Amino acid sequence: MLNTIHELQWSGSQVNTRLLLADDDVELLDIARILFRQTDQGLELLVARSVKEALEVLDREEVDVVIADYLMPDATGLDLLEAVRCTSNTIGFIIWTAHSREDVAIKALNLGADFYLLKGTDIKEQLVSMCGIVRKVIDSKHKTSSARPAKEIPTEIASEFIHGLSHDVTGVLHNIMGYATLLEDDCDKTYIQGITRLVAKLAERIKQAVSDVDSGILIRK
Repeated sequence: MLNTIHELQWSGSQVNTRLLLADDDVELLDIARILFRQTDQGLELLVARSVKEALEVLDREEVDVVIADYLMPDATGLDLLEAVRCTSNTIGFIIWTAHSREDVAIKALNLGADFYLLKGTDIKEQLVSMCGIVRKVIDSKHKTSSARPAKEIPTEIASEFIHGLSHDVTGVLHNIMGYATLLEDDCDKTYIQGITRLVAKLAERIKQAVSDVDSGILIRK
């Protein structure tokens, strides 16, 4: 039986996914250890019997997916989910519970759970199926990560870009101020048209600057 937090890794296997199962049912944790090992040797299983233990595991270990019961001795699976989402959106999270409550399911999904699953009568069959669900969560997270690659802009280029933008904006503003001064002496439509043109130019320059930053590619001009 499991008496404390355990890290359960099968020897002789290539581990590529770390899974944390948080549930106060010790027998279920024992069964999960056996069935996960038989079903998918690419999984490394870590377990916790309370939210506190789960947070301790997450604090010291890198975890890809969390499976949590809803009701646990010290808090709920939603409390654990909320704590995880405060620090990471990349960890997969599955609520797996025997309690069928629509309000809990809605709150779980709103907090960022990937799945809300009900425990059935055949826990063994569900645990085997859970391996496939875990893989789906991992694939989804990887696709999301790939779709939003990190944008890194060299400091030198960023500095040049900012100075160039500052020079352009300052120049346009000085011209606008000049037209405004002329308007004080002579209300000429030409001056008004000039101000309108410069404001439009300034707006377009700022719009282009935002686009350049968003693209992550700044070109020296």
